[in-house]
Amino acid sequence: MSLFKAHHKGDLEPQWKTLFSDNLDFEAITKIAIDMKQESRVRVLAFNALRAAMKEVPPKELLGTIIEVRLPGGPDTLAVFTDRSARYINQAGKIIVVEGTPNAFERESEQVIKTSKAIVSAIGPWDKARLPPPKKGNIRMTFLVSDGLYVGEGPMDAMQQEQMAGPLIGAATSLLVKLVEKTTNNPPGSGGNG
Repeated sequence: MSLFKAHHKGDLEPQWKTLFSDNLDFEAITKIAIDMKQESRVRVLAFNALRAAMKEVPPKELLGTIIEVRLPGGPDTLAVFTDRSARYINQAGKIIVVEGTPNAFERESEQVIKTSKAIVSAIGPWDKARLPPPKKGNIRMTFLVSDGLYVGEGPMDAMQQEQMAGPLIGAATSLLVKLVEKTTNNPPGSGGNG
């Protein structure tokens, strides 16, 4: 929450005022967390605040998926949220942001979320310390869920063949290719203008 607060520019909308308040109103935060019309990233922060205060939250409600792959110049990161927004940060630090609906990437984003839900239903929250970026050759899938982070990681080759991870990797790849094709003339991971 503190990173969002430190980097927020401009006037605060009501949900941000509630989340950034020094005196947290947990009833108001709960309303934000369960409001499907709120931006997914805002809902994640609301659920995080509730969990940090030891408040009860619903289990296994997926809000977003983050996929990281280490490339020679650094990690490539794709984040897809249930509100159909997306962010891609390539190894050179170039960013593509998709917000609002309708958008040209909704079908691909929905497939990422659909395949993510199958994984979330089969695993549980990550209960260890935050991990460093994935090592070379690995792919990490982090799921932003109402009751915490869920994490899966392994060698890319093996994960592509895995029953649940394979479809997610395929869906994420389709979205990434379309994002890059529609916004740049460079392939994913090339360090271009994406």
